[in-house]
Amino acid sequence: VKVLKAQTTSDEWTARFQREVQLTSLLHHPNTITIYDYGTGPNGEFYYAMEYLEGLSLADLVERYGPVPPSRTAHILRQACASLWEAHSCDLVHRDIKPQNIMLCDMRGERDFVKVLDFGLVKQIDGNQTRDLTGVMRILGTPLYMSPERIRHPGDADARADIYALGAVGYFLLTGRRLFETETEHDLLYQAMHVVPPLASEHSPNPLPVEFDALIARCLEKDPDRRPQSMAEVASALDAVLLLFHAMDML
Repeated sequence: VKVLKAQTTSDEWTARFQREVQLTSLLHHPNTITIYDYGTGPNGEFYYAMEYLEGLSLADLVERYGPVPPSRTAHILRQACASLWEAHSCDLVHRDIKPQNIMLCDMRGERDFVKVLDFGLVKQIDGNQTRDLTGVMRILGTPLYMSPERIRHPGDADARADIYALGAVGYFLLTGRRLFETETEHDLLYQAMHVVPPLASEHSPNPLPVEFDALIARCLEKDPDRRPQSMAEVASALDAVLLLFHAMDML
C-alpha cells in the first residue's frame, strides 16, 4: 500500500500522486504492476493498493551480481518493451524508466518475470485529460536515464524518451557501468545532451552480438528521429536478437 500523507505534501504532489494511480490503473499488461484499489483515507490521505512483488530491482541485480549476460539482458528488455508498448498505445509515456523502476520477480515458478513500476511521471501524449505537472516543478526523474529532449523541455518528451531510457538501462545491465561517469549533476546533464556514449561492447565483460550492440546505440541517439520510432520496433529488434541467441545455444 502506497500512502501520501496530506499534511506533508503540496497540492502539486498530491495531484501527481493521484494521476499516477489513475493512469496506471488503465494498464493491464502482465509486465506492468497491477493496481487493485485507490481512494482517500479517514484523515484525507490518498492511497493505493498494488500487487505485492517478491524479487529485486535491476539496480539491485547489478549491484549484487555484476553485469548481466547479453541473452538474459535481451530477455529482460523485451518484457519491459511489452509493458511500455501497451502504455504508449494508450498515449501514456512513463518518463522515469531506470533500473530502480524495473523488478525481476518469480511469478508462479517463472523466473526473471519483469514488472515495470512507478508511473509517477507518466504523461498523456495528447495532453487533453491531464496537465503536465512537471512543467511547474524542477526536472523530475533520474538525469542518467533522461533523453536530451527531456532535459531541455521536460513537458515535450514523447514515447521516444522511454526508448532512450530503456537503451540506457540495457547499457547498464550489459556493462555494470553508468552511461556517463561524472562528479556533478551539471556535468551529467551536459554529457547527456552533448556527449556520445561508448558502445556497450567496449565495456561489456561478455561478447556482445553486433546487432544487439547496434540496437542499444540506436536507442541512445541524441536526436529522437534517429532512434527506433516505437516500442514495437524495439521489440521486433529484440526478438531478432533473442532468435540469434537461441541459434547460438546461449539462452
